[in-house]
Amino acid sequence: MSKVRIAGGSVLALLLAFMPLLVNNYVLQIFLLTITYAILGLSFALTLKVGLPRFDVAAWWGVGAYTTAMLMLKTGMSFWLATLIGGAISVLLGWLVFSVAIPRGMMVFLLFGMVLVLAFQQLFGTIPFFGGWGGTEVTPQPTIGSFTFANKTELYYMGLFFLGVTVVVYRLLYNSKIGRAWNAVGSSVKLASSLGINVVRYRLANVLIGNFFIAIAGSYLVAYTLVAVPDTFSFANSVYVMMYVVVGGLTHVLVGPLIGAVVITFIPEYLRVAKQFEPIITAVAIILIIILLPYGFLGFYDRRVKPWFVRKGWQGTRPDRQSEKTAATLLEIGRD
Repeated sequence: MSKVRIAGGSVLALLLAFMPLLVNNYVLQIFLLTITYAILGLSFALTLKVGLPRFDVAAWWGVGAYTTAMLMLKTGMSFWLATLIGGAISVLLGWLVFSVAIPRGMMVFLLFGMVLVLAFQQLFGTIPFFGGWGGTEVTPQPTIGSFTFANKTELYYMGLFFLGVTVVVYRLLYNSKIGRAWNAVGSSVKLASSLGINVVRYRLANVLIGNFFIAIAGSYLVAYTLVAVPDTFSFANSVYVMMYVVVGGLTHVLVGPLIGAVVITFIPEYLRVAKQFEPIITAVAIILIIILLPYGFLGFYDRRVKPWFVRKGWQGTRPDRQSEKTAATLLEIGRD
């Protein structure tokens, strides 16, 4: 199946590269949103690795967006430097909050996250410095030297860059020693602790890495909307992020959020429903998907399509060495 994956990956890469030539500006605008939501979904899936579902995604998304917008508007700072500072601030604030919340368990972590979303949204909306509920002033367009990211095609490729960096970094982490430790923590906190793994430290590192990339998604949002509006960073949008992962497939932490983001972003757009009915239609569609495909689209592939490939002899079977690698890594970490 490795050849099939390589071929599929090559076709997908070509499709993404030439997407602006294949679709109109309206569809390309939807893809800009999809890229943003995909980065958020990937970061949500990251924390699932350590058994911490998070509902605070919109809070750090807002921190990244507002930090970038304010630095560009108030100081004239470049978009790229403001983006990095937004990520750093998200990590710093996250460390101050979650170094208190994570040692106290999952429920405290979830409650802290819910409160943060509501608090940050009120903060952005009520303090005049941030522009109030109407949002910030229009920010300058991102530039590199004399080149300006002025149209949707250029912003699309910028988004692909951010998404590609996110996927590469997460993949490297998942395949590393720290990634296998995350798997152990997510599988059994007590077992991981008994083997000498510092569960709090690994969970905190996981969440803070996610915070950085969530903030990057906020900066990218500002790049193509040129504003930051408090209503965007609501608790409802944090719940939507969880749906990207569920619909795509919980067992596929890299590809699942990408597919989920595409499905959930395009459903309301192509149904062309009125704004007040959009959440209802989207919710019904998500419920139907979960009922008909309880393990997500990729879960359906694993359970139905992949066995068919095996029966047809299109895929060679090979033993799964992941558990052996994880066990060896746990012993190594325990000795550190």
